[in-house]
Amino acid sequence: MLNIQGQATALAHTQRVIHSGRLASTWIFAGPAGVGKFHTALEMAKTGLCDQPAHRPNRHNGQLFNALLEPEFELTLPCGQCDSCKAVEFRNHPDLHLVSRELIRYHDRSGKSKGTTLSIQVIRGEIIGDDSPEHRVEPKIYKRSQRGRGKWFIIDDADLMEIPAQNALLKTLEEPPPQNYIILITTSPTELLSTIRSRAQFVQFRDLSFSVMVPELVQRGVNDTQAKLLARLSGGSLGRAIAFMEATIAPERDEPAKSGARSTAPDQNAFPHWINAISTVLDNMLSGREGGMALATLIQKSAEQYAKAMLKRDPLASKDRAVRDGVGLMLSFVAAWFDDRLRHATGAAIIAPLPSQAHAMPPAAAQECIALCRQAEMQADMNAHIGVLLAATGTAIEHTMRKGQ
Repeated sequence: MLNIQGQATALAHTQRVIHSGRLASTWIFAGPAGVGKFHTALEMAKTGLCDQPAHRPNRHNGQLFNALLEPEFELTLPCGQCDSCKAVEFRNHPDLHLVSRELIRYHDRSGKSKGTTLSIQVIRGEIIGDDSPEHRVEPKIYKRSQRGRGKWFIIDDADLMEIPAQNALLKTLEEPPPQNYIILITTSPTELLSTIRSRAQFVQFRDLSFSVMVPELVQRGVNDTQAKLLARLSGGSLGRAIAFMEATIAPERDEPAKSGARSTAPDQNAFPHWINAISTVLDNMLSGREGGMALATLIQKSAEQYAKAMLKRDPLASKDRAVRDGVGLMLSFVAAWFDDRLRHATGAAIIAPLPSQAHAMPPAAAQECIALCRQAEMQADMNAHIGVLLAATGTAIEHTMRKGQ
């Protein structure tokens, strides 16, 4: 657990519970995507399954591993050397059960699943079993632990569980078998039934800071400018930043610069082509040379290209969901572009300036445009019609920019 950064509060809480010996049978790890929830759950399971857990003081060489715990607090950690730890690392421990979207099609008897929900078939097949004559499946959760240290079930994207699946799982949570532990990982805990939430130990995970994300992204091969851009657009989610990197920056690393591209920033090659294209349209809108429909069309086209790249990475993903994620990314960039204009106007520092030939614009207009982008992001995530939404947002942004001149 010591290599999980930016989650001191969550880690301190889990360490205190482990130290007390009163481990809850059900946990909810909630927070933004890609901030360490799954990694923490895996490390927690590894600790519970470890043959010889290590115990070490929180203070080491005058420094604290976790500033929220007392210096003399005894951390409980997996040894990392035993057969159980190695089996968890390779995801093949017989008492560790990982439930994720990759299993959806395996349990989908129709063969038509797009990997958008966790059905009751998945929960039955992977956890609680199915006693129906036509689909008899032995319940894994009621089987004896093979190595005698209990069993761990980690449900990733638990908010994707359909209501029948949640109700089926709830019956097990009401009377859980001893030494069985379930961790529900979610970005939207309100999507889980209140009866499930009330039976679980809740752990909140936070957005990651620039100081954590930028070095991690640079380690993965992007330059400092790109890393700051990704950290800024991902909203504190390292996982989301890595996905953006792989879908938008990584494919362009080896492509030669397009002839005739304008120089809009000191490090032109730091930015994917869609960022420079959207910046150009926004600059033109600010000078009155283009309108909101040009912005809407470009965002939709760029989002579809992003979705195509994401579907190559994850064939089980929903194309509609990938397009909506792409729209959210593009709108995040547009909001950040207006934030730069606002910071220029107010003299505030800009951590990762975005490419633009423009500088300041009236603060009130910039703030209204940012609000329009954020509102559109939420509506895109709530299944609004993308074409209509982007047309309305682009038109509203154009009107606000002209009104502010």
